[in-house]
Amino acid sequence: MSAVVAIRNATQMLTVSERGHISGIIDILKTKFKELNTEAVKHEKTTKIVREKRNTLLSKIREIEPHFNDEEQSYDDLKNVLDTVKSNKTQMVKENKRRQGLEKKWNDAGFGGAFPEMDNDALDNHIKTLIKVQRDKKISDKKTEAQLLSAENKRKKVLVKLVELGLQPASSSSLEELQQILTEYNETEKQSKKDVLTIKKFRNQLNELISNNPDAGIKNSAEDVGAVALENAVKAARITRDLFKKNKLENDKAVKAKQRADNKIADDKNKSEMKEKKLADKESGIKGAKKNGFYQAFTSWITEEISSGNIDQSIVDDAGGKGKFNSNKWAEMNDTQKKDPTAPWNLISA
Repeated sequence: MSAVVAIRNATQMLTVSERGHISGIIDILKTKFKELNTEAVKHEKTTKIVREKRNTLLSKIREIEPHFNDEEQSYDDLKNVLDTVKSNKTQMVKENKRRQGLEKKWNDAGFGGAFPEMDNDALDNHIKTLIKVQRDKKISDKKTEAQLLSAENKRKKVLVKLVELGLQPASSSSLEELQQILTEYNETEKQSKKDVLTIKKFRNQLNELISNNPDAGIKNSAEDVGAVALENAVKAARITRDLFKKNKLENDKAVKAKQRADNKIADDKNKSEMKEKKLADKESGIKGAKKNGFYQAFTSWITEEISSGNIDQSIVDDAGGKGKFNSNKWAEMNDTQKKDPTAPWNLISA
C-alpha cells in the first residue's frame, strides 16, 4: 500500500479529539509537497538528460546500423551496443580496405578472370598460393631458359672444336650428336696412339729376339704391319727361339755324351796299354814309373812356365795359390790328355 492511500485512509479515521493536530499535519504535508515538487523537477530534469543521452546513443548507433531496433535497453546496454557496432564498423572498414588491397594484388599479379567470391582470409591464402605457383613457374622457366642457353653455347663450342679438328659435322646437329662425334674421335685418337705404342713395343721385342738369337732363324716382319701382326710375329719368334735353344741343348747334350763316351774308350784303351806295358816291363826287368809321376811332371812343368813368365803369377794367386792352380788345371783334363806322351810335361819327364 502506498503512502498516499495510507494517508487518505487515515484521514477517514480522524476524530474530533484529534482535530487540533490536523493543522500541523497540513503544514507537514505542504512542506513534503514542496520537497516532492523539487524532487520531481530534479527527477524530470535528470530523466530528460538521460533520455537525451540515450537518444544520442541511439542516433550514433543508427548512423552505423540504421536498422537497429530500440527495445528500451538501458543506457549502459546501449553504450555497449555502440562500442560493438563501432568495432564492427572499424573491422568492416579494415576488411574492405584489405579486400581492396587483395583485389589490387590480384589484378597486379595478372591472374585475370572473375575476382573470387570468398572471405578475405581464404582469398589471401588463395592469392599467396597462386603467386607462389606463378613465381615458381617464372623461376623454372628462367632456369630452363638458362639451361637451354648453356646447352646451345656448349653445342656451339663443341661444333667449333670439331671443325678445328678437321671434321665437318652438320651445323644443325644436336649437342648429343656432336658430343658423340667428339667422343668417337677421341677414342679413335686414343686407340691410334695406343696402337703406335703397341707397335713400337712389339717391334722392339722382335728386334731384340732377332739380335739376341742370330742363329735361330727368326723371321722379321715388314715395317708397315699392324700391332696384331707384330704381336703374332713376336709369339712366333719366341717359339722359334725356344725350339732352337731346345734343339741346341739336346745337341750339346749329345756332343758331351759322345765326348764322355770317347774319353772313356780312350781311358780304357790307355789303361789297357799301360797294363800291357807294365807286364812287358816287368818281364823285361824294367822298373815302373814313380806313382803319380804324370802329375809330378805336370807340376814341375807349371813351375817352369811361371818362372819363364808364360803363366802370369796373378792368375795363380787368384786361383788360391800354386797348389790349387795345379789341381784345377789337372782336373780339367781327361786321363788320356794327362798321360799323352806328346804333352810338354811328359816330354820334359822323358
